[in-house]
Amino acid sequence: MTALPWSAFTPELLLLGAALLVFLLDSVGLRRLELLGGVAVAGLVLALGSVLADLGFAPLAGLSTAPAASVNVPFGLLGGSLVDLTTFGFVFQAIFLTTGLLVALASTSRPSHERGAGVFFGLLLLATLGMTLAALAADLLFLLLAIEVTGISTYLLVGYTRRDPLGLEAAMKMYLIGALSAALSFFGAGLLYATYGTTSLGVLGAYATYAVRPPLFGTDALALVGYAFLIVGVGFKVTAVPFHAWAVDVYDGAPTDVSAFLSGGSKKVGIFAYFLIFLVPIEFVAHPPTPLCVAPTCWAIDASFRVPLQVAFAVLAVVTMTVGNVLALMQTEMKRLLAYSSISQAGYMLIGLSVATAPAIAGAELQVFAHVFMKTGAFLVVAAVAGLGVGPKVADWKGVGLRFPLLGVAFAAMLLSLAGIPLTVGFVSKFVLFSAAVEARGWFVWLAVAGLLNSALSVFYYARVLKTMYLERPAPVAVAVPAGAVLGGSTPPALPFGGVGIGRSIAIGLSTAAIFAFGVYPQPVLAALQSAATHLLQLL
Repeated sequence: MTALPWSAFTPELLLLGAALLVFLLDSVGLRRLELLGGVAVAGLVLALGSVLADLGFAPLAGLSTAPAASVNVPFGLLGGSLVDLTTFGFVFQAIFLTTGLLVALASTSRPSHERGAGVFFGLLLLATLGMTLAALAADLLFLLLAIEVTGISTYLLVGYTRRDPLGLEAAMKMYLIGALSAALSFFGAGLLYATYGTTSLGVLGAYATYAVRPPLFGTDALALVGYAFLIVGVGFKVTAVPFHAWAVDVYDGAPTDVSAFLSGGSKKVGIFAYFLIFLVPIEFVAHPPTPLCVAPTCWAIDASFRVPLQVAFAVLAVVTMTVGNVLALMQTEMKRLLAYSSISQAGYMLIGLSVATAPAIAGAELQVFAHVFMKTGAFLVVAAVAGLGVGPKVADWKGVGLRFPLLGVAFAAMLLSLAGIPLTVGFVSKFVLFSAAVEARGWFVWLAVAGLLNSALSVFYYARVLKTMYLERPAPVAVAVPAGAVLGGSTPPALPFGGVGIGRSIAIGLSTAAIFAFGVYPQPVLAALQSAATHLLQLL
């Protein structure tokens, strides 16, 4: 494969340039939040436009910067290349960039005098850059390193305020768990290298022959242990049960805008990594190469990991969605409830990897896509309502839907979509995903049944929140406009849009509109996701 031109990395270069510009402006004393936020938003919009052009969405298709001959090249033809331009990767890049854009937009509505805006927006851009690089990976080490770029940036984002003890505690927890996750992941990668003598994602888990003895003592068992370490290491990023415990405390202690980014963006890079790492060993058994060689002429590793990996991810999916929903039922604080809800959503996404058919992968992609608007938007609403003086507990939300009608409608839409109610994108994504599991037949049908039962279970705690918002009387409000809703000082003007701010209002409005628009008419997005899933399986 020939070297890719620099133009193929336009989205990444735009993000890097925007991050450097933010840091430069901050270092020379231009620290106004609106300026730095505007640079971040502009960089994310341009990068997202470039990715949509590469995906062929009109009217941007003519602006594509990815060479057509270099897109969707089979892994086996990449040689030692570290990157591969794939439609599947472009889809996830668009998802990552959309999350970053929503959070950056909302964060421009924070108080102008707030310190650390340069650090926040710069780290947000770098974290998004790490995710877009991961979406290009064709090599396991490159993938893990790109994930760590995102990880290190998010550790700092969680504690960037420095004066909040809860934020610092959350950052330390995330750092320690992130270090453990990285250690386990790289150790698993080392075991796979010992087995196959390569870290190319196109070879790992597949048939391999060696004219001489393979590195160390390459065996199926050693490779399976390596995959087990990767399941655990990447599982921390995904917040799959039982690797989830850190996430709730971190989401609760981090600034709410950062929680929105963690839930809607950074955990999705773990989902993408799962697909990229494990689809090859799961799918490979369907087309084993021939003829097989026999020692001492040569040594062969003809592993069949399909069944053990599919069972492992099926168990992980059911346990994750069930534990997340059961624990969400017990929560009394809004952010912790949303955190456990986010964990349960990861379980639904893992169904697609266990089934591992093109429709199932497309369903998982659509679930990831829907989750961006549902969960990122929900955390942004929580941040907006907190700025208007509402407390952190669910009981503090009494009458919020009546006191703040537009925010109430937006939050209701997000909760209904998370529950999978018709006419929302959450319903469409679950329908596509569960239908794919049923079409695969066999024991996969039970995955669809588990998903349906868990969706029904989730309705109870979402309905409890809606009941609190609309049917319970609010407590008397001591002040008309709380301090959190203003720009600073003793008697400053309130933020526009009812104290929410322009940027945050736009971000929440876009999320709400997307939930209904793609719930009523999902065909354009669904067609792109189905094409990406089909191309991915053809590359293996």
